[in-house]
Amino acid sequence: MTAGALYISRTDFSRIEAAARINLPRESCGLLLGGSSDIGWRVTGVEESRNIAPDDRNDRFEVDPALLLKIQKAARAGGAHMIGVYHSHPNGGAEPSRTDVETSWQTGMIWVITAIDAKNTATRAYLREAEGFAPVPLQIMEME
Repeated sequence: MTAGALYISRTDFSRIEAAARINLPRESCGLLLGGSSDIGWRVTGVEESRNIAPDDRNDRFEVDPALLLKIQKAARAGGAHMIGVYHSHPNGGAEPSRTDVETSWQTGMIWVITAIDAKNTATRAYLREAEGFAPVPLQIMEME
């Protein structure tokens, strides 16, 4: 899917940005749950993960494999599917970093990136395609 928007509730969007603030100076991370259609992707929930990257690296994130396994098992049993990941860039930009490009491999996944510093927060969405990341419009929904 190369067209469409990412639809997310104000509540889930706020949880992603709050995690970025709480985890400073480290990167926050988690999973986006939901589905896709011809108009884009719909986030039905977010699952925050512990960042298991080495403690001395504030420019990396690694989602806890136990959370990934839990979500995969739940999806097989009829639960929500993972449609992507979210993470923060403390004192960085709200676009995929060089590290993101080099370490991401699963195409078709949505990436939500929150840039945060002491004064500002900006959040953007991207689709991981074979050629790299493509911007995806982010639609924040007021109703659940």
